[in-house]
Amino acid sequence: MWTFSPEADSTLTNPGSLAEITARDIPNGRTEVSGYATFQGLRVHVFRVDPWGDINVWGELPVRGVAARHAEPQMEGATGKVEFRDLDRFWLTRTTTYDEIDATTPRPGLVTQIDGQVVGLVDTTGTVTFAGVPQVQLIWLGAAEPAPAGWSPDGYGAFTKLVERSLVSVVRRVEWTAIWRDVTVQIAAIRSGRAHIFVGGGAPPPFTAPEMVLAQTRDGGWSAVVPLAQVSLRQWTLTESPLGVGIVTECVGVLRGRIVLPALPALPHVPGEKDVAAPGNEITLKKSRGETVTDEFVLAAQSPHFWDWRATVDGSAVTDLRQVTATTTWQGRTYAVEGVNDEQALVYVNRSSVDVTETTPFAYSVRSVERSALPVDSIFW
Repeated sequence: MWTFSPEADSTLTNPGSLAEITARDIPNGRTEVSGYATFQGLRVHVFRVDPWGDINVWGELPVRGVAARHAEPQMEGATGKVEFRDLDRFWLTRTTTYDEIDATTPRPGLVTQIDGQVVGLVDTTGTVTFAGVPQVQLIWLGAAEPAPAGWSPDGYGAFTKLVERSLVSVVRRVEWTAIWRDVTVQIAAIRSGRAHIFVGGGAPPPFTAPEMVLAQTRDGGWSAVVPLAQVSLRQWTLTESPLGVGIVTECVGVLRGRIVLPALPALPHVPGEKDVAAPGNEITLKKSRGETVTDEFVLAAQSPHFWDWRATVDGSAVTDLRQVTATTTWQGRTYAVEGVNDEQALVYVNRSSVDVTETTPFAYSVRSVERSALPVDSIFW
């Protein structure tokens, strides 16, 4: 039986002992931790913490203080084992796989907990008010109409609410594994008796079905929305990680009452040339894997191990377009924020990657924009 355990959230950024981050078997499953930390002032990738206590890291490792150090010339770094006491500034992800799905299993999607209430999240990117306050959008998961004030119906038959980003520290991504027509699939969302399924890469299945949408990329993959009764449930995965900074240099909009990341559809990419917007009035929407998807979104695979979601809608359906920019101070000077990497807790300023803890809180600027000001969707495969 699974229960929400927010008391373990602090172990992702401030673990008190090696035991808290050690891979281990649990009832009906297994949990392990990976992510990033600082070792002798250098950011390193923690890729495994063995049950016997070895912390396996990769990066630009010094010789001193590293056991079993092995240079990896092709990866521009080295692997090795380090002591827990020599690491700080943790930014970890805990992945737990459970062997079965039961009545206590949370539905697929993105969830968090606020004031003791488990709620969904539209995405981890969020938005920023015109007053410069970062926000995230919550989704009410209860069966009945929410009692608290401030929740509004959206265009998907749910209730949502914008709250300050600072209220959320850790997010949980839930994916189910199932069998559909003898093919192992992942379930990204369940809504109104239908399952949003996908396969991240590889060859398409040896059959065709009208509900299947193939990812138009070299690495394959496909997605479909099918009746939940057609899938046979197997296991599920819970991925827990710190929320991170979110939006700093992008445009945001609203589709049917929910925050979206919009861009202009691009013409087919020509190597060596700048991407060009396709003609027409459509807008492309983007979501990362693990975020809450609705039926418009289809899989866009970049490789067998990395994919995200895309939806193409009429431009008139997306409202409240905003451009967000931010500045921060680092080493006594103020810079424009060029981007963030919430997976590693890095911010990009002055063409450098910097630990976000070394910068001051961001100062945001937000302005309304027209469709023509949106960036061209520059992700291609």
